[in-house]
Amino acid sequence: MLAHSNGSEAATLRRKLGETVTADWHKVLCAAESAQLVAADKVALLHEALDSTADATRRSEFYTAYFGALDAFAAKNRDAATWAVLGLGNILIEDAAKGLIDTPLPVARSARHGSVCLPAAAADSAWIPPTDADVLGPELLRNEKHTILEAVDGTWITNEPNRIRLRSETDAIRAEVAKYSGQTKEISCLDPALDVAANVEDDFTQALLRNYDSGLDLIEQVLPEQANEIKALTEYVVALKGRYFVGGSDIVLFGASFLRLEPSWTPLCFADHLTHEATHQLLHAKQEVHPLLLNRDATGVSSPIRTDPRPLYGTYHATFVFLRLTRLMAAVLRSPAKQWHEEAEIRFHRHLLGLLQGLAIIAEHGVYSSEGREELDGWIETAREFVGLAGLPDPLLYNRLDWDYDRPDGSLPLLKV
Repeated sequence: MLAHSNGSEAATLRRKLGETVTADWHKVLCAAESAQLVAADKVALLHEALDSTADATRRSEFYTAYFGALDAFAAKNRDAATWAVLGLGNILIEDAAKGLIDTPLPVARSARHGSVCLPAAAADSAWIPPTDADVLGPELLRNEKHTILEAVDGTWITNEPNRIRLRSETDAIRAEVAKYSGQTKEISCLDPALDVAANVEDDFTQALLRNYDSGLDLIEQVLPEQANEIKALTEYVVALKGRYFVGGSDIVLFGASFLRLEPSWTPLCFADHLTHEATHQLLHAKQEVHPLLLNRDATGVSSPIRTDPRPLYGTYHATFVFLRLTRLMAAVLRSPAKQWHEEAEIRFHRHLLGLLQGLAIIAEHGVYSSEGREELDGWIETAREFVGLAGLPDPLLYNRLDWDYDRPDGSLPLLKV
């Protein structure tokens, strides 16, 4: 059940998502060959490369390339589809440099400069192999190991094992930041001026690093399995500068959490948002591997906390996030970390409000698989436990939280528990 965090199960789910998308990549390759977009010999090599790396953890760029290929096929854009399929080779260059691939690797090369984009390297960077071939041999890639891996390593702001890793801008990260900027402008009509915080030496980034570490430490103290789950699901965090926007994550760049948090906010606030985005990642993976909500695209109903209509899947996600955040705040309130109890109580009531509002919506409008129905029942039972701890959400408390979350709409119906 998802109501309780479990680090090992989260790691298993992440692996299963990678296996699922890998299997779909094989189908995409077959479709590319059938449509004569990519030559059969190159398709065969990409099949082999996928098989050779099947045991490796799939990185965020692997998912970006996959969804980009699907978009190109859906648009019936043959040139874009060809580029996207060959771009799988570019994704796997890092694995080949590490010696995981023993066969030649087809790649997409710039027609103008002959350069090869390394998707995990810094944005706008490119590598020019010592050959003009569009199929690169395994020996060449191993010989270029230092150049390739140094380009990837250069994107890490922090890369300590078992901690929150921060990353600077790659092409995929840039695209996601642009998407979040556009969404924020559309909703608020205000420019969030988002930019990646990439200078590890400046005071702003140093303060963020301290708070990320302190936030994770707090989770480890009060809810260790939640910390394990975050570390299992979060490949990296992209720390942002700007305004209006706070956080986001998307299966298109699975494993990446985008957070625009103020250094002056507390470690509890950072713990909240690290949990928030990891919880989205968990449900993204679960829904892809074992669908729970069957009418995810249904629209026209309001969302918890806010009254604007959105796809039911968005409300489903929000409800699950509220559940996990309420549990985290309950754990903080039970802990000896009394310096955070006042803020945790405010957050507890705000998140409980969202949970009860969300459950009312998804219980009425959702269509579920058998496993999804069991999950919903478990979430409702968990909500009863939370209400038993502190009663119904108190507006005198939840309306006080207005710095990192918008002030909630308390008028929406609550699930009767």
